[in-house]
Amino acid sequence: METQLPLEQYRLLVEHAPTMVWRSGLDGLCNYFNATWLSFTGRLLEQELGNGWVSGVHPDDMKHCLEIYGAHFERRRPFEMEYRLRRHDGLYRYIFDRGVPLTDDAGRFAGFIGSCVDVHERRGAERTKATFLSLAAHELRTPLTSMQMYLEAVRRQLAQGEPVATGALTRLGAQLERVSSLVQNLEDTVRLDADMPLVLRKEELDLAVLVETVVAHHRGTGTPRARGRQRYAFELSLGPGPWRVLVDRQRMAQVVNNLLTNAIKYSPQGGTLRITLTRVGDTFELTISDPGIGIPAEDIALLCQRYFRASNVSAENFPGLGLGLSLVKDILEAHQGGLRIQSEQGRGTAVTVFLPGTPAGGQT
Repeated sequence: METQLPLEQYRLLVEHAPTMVWRSGLDGLCNYFNATWLSFTGRLLEQELGNGWVSGVHPDDMKHCLEIYGAHFERRRPFEMEYRLRRHDGLYRYIFDRGVPLTDDAGRFAGFIGSCVDVHERRGAERTKATFLSLAAHELRTPLTSMQMYLEAVRRQLAQGEPVATGALTRLGAQLERVSSLVQNLEDTVRLDADMPLVLRKEELDLAVLVETVVAHHRGTGTPRARGRQRYAFELSLGPGPWRVLVDRQRMAQVVNNLLTNAIKYSPQGGTLRITLTRVGDTFELTISDPGIGIPAEDIALLCQRYFRASNVSAENFPGLGLGLSLVKDILEAHQGGLRIQSEQGRGTAVTVFLPGTPAGGQT
């Protein structure tokens, strides 16, 4: 046998429900708001009754909101809508509002009842996702377009019996590596977002040799001419070894490559990139400095957050997904290391990587 809750218990459930609840009468005017709604808006019930609640709706959303409500009330049909509602602290938050016709005990139409939930974070996440996917498509399309051009040039040369220019193949390879790097970053981000650890295959190696190899690769793939006529020089200061570390070779190369790529990208006037390797106790410090645009002071603490990009860059002038530094941080932490970012807007940036040396990598 079913047991019905007393009316007072139903009232308490509605009054203190985690969702905001409202009710309107036959005249379409609101005659009830629960405690959750009043707590959200910071207003008294008397202020919200009738059409008083409308004053809390964002001016840009008010007309659309009232049109939906009025049209569905007249047809006595359920509705769903999103609009911005002013919170008690003065901030507007997106809420999702669902209203349904209300009937009395005799089954007659008696108005509407609705419930609302705050969906501001969800909308923000969806907007971030949409922006990220758009940037990712753009980032992949650019090297793919270049690859198509180089391949077409190679086809024409082969069709005419001409030897294939080495430069075209080199540039084609560079664009292919760019795509590979983007895919690797995306794959790593998906794993980390799913709380899956990065796969590491650690081996003991010489950090200085690894750094020299990555720098030589940048030199050899035309990076010094990456900005048209602007040229880049690489100044290495690696100091006396040994520089033995226990790391995943591919991951550590990914760290150095990401940092060098950033240094080049954000130095549009060219210049000298300085790479130094020093020892402080049992810790190795690798610093990559550039003469680029620098970073606003208020952005530095946020740079390692996924998808974050500094406020002084745009997707048009400085393409990117906001993943490079976050992955660098995650990879270093997986190696019990870390990083420090120092920058002055308009004067350049220095990123320092910290890695523990192996016992054999200490001073002798």
